[in-house]
Amino acid sequence: MAHTFYDGTIPVLQSLLRTLTHVLQKGSTPTNTTTSPSELETTIFAARLTPDMYPLSDQIRLATQFAENLAARLTARDPVKFDGSPTTFAQSYERINTVLKALDAADKELVNAQADVLSPTQVGPGAVVDMSGSAYAHRIVLPNVYFHVTTAYGILRMSGVQIGKRDYYEGFFPQ
Repeated sequence: MAHTFYDGTIPVLQSLLRTLTHVLQKGSTPTNTTTSPSELETTIFAARLTPDMYPLSDQIRLATQFAENLAARLTARDPVKFDGSPTTFAQSYERINTVLKALDAADKELVNAQADVLSPTQVGPGAVVDMSGSAYAHRIVLPNVYFHVTTAYGILRMSGVQIGKRDYYEGFFPQ
């Protein structure tokens, strides 16, 4: 069976979001007994790698919104617009699961048909260009989702969460 546009997009996003869920689950358990779960959430969701980068909450927001935007575009529907950034693990899991359900429901034939369809695509503040579904997926969405999931992983690791390379790959292992 030939590799399709669907194969290079939908399962990849599902894997990335499963990885994000996995590393967040590892981060949701306090590593010391003096930190309460609510203190942990407040601290970890505000953590950032450097002062000029988005905190964990926004890394989750961006990874899920980019994935949702692509799922919507490739299934010919309007994307869900999430309000704000998640501030708790529960909100994060809910948002990730919403996007995973949309990805699970994506029809392979419909997605494949969208690969070459040109649509106006916002590529920055006030900048719109016509771009195919495949160009949007591979030049905009997938690099952004990889970046934000990896940055979330880095924030969690920097915050003392005991995760390693295998944890990053967790979402990519066969289900």
